[in-house]
Amino acid sequence: MADQNLPENEQDPGANTQMFKAFVNEGETTAPAKPNGRIIAIAAAAVLLVVVIVLIAVL
Repeated sequence: MADQNLPENEQDPGANTQMFKAFVNEGETTAPAKPNGRIIAIAAAAVLLVVVIVLIAVL
């Protein structure tokens, strides 16, 4: 069976800090989140509820 340990003069490329930082920074280029349709519907329902309450109070 072959010895899977690296010789002392070779470094594990997966342990390279620069490679790790590049991997982490790779996922940071995401687009900003767009408003969800559900959030818009909840906001519209809240505005409608306020309008109905004001109309009831005025009448």
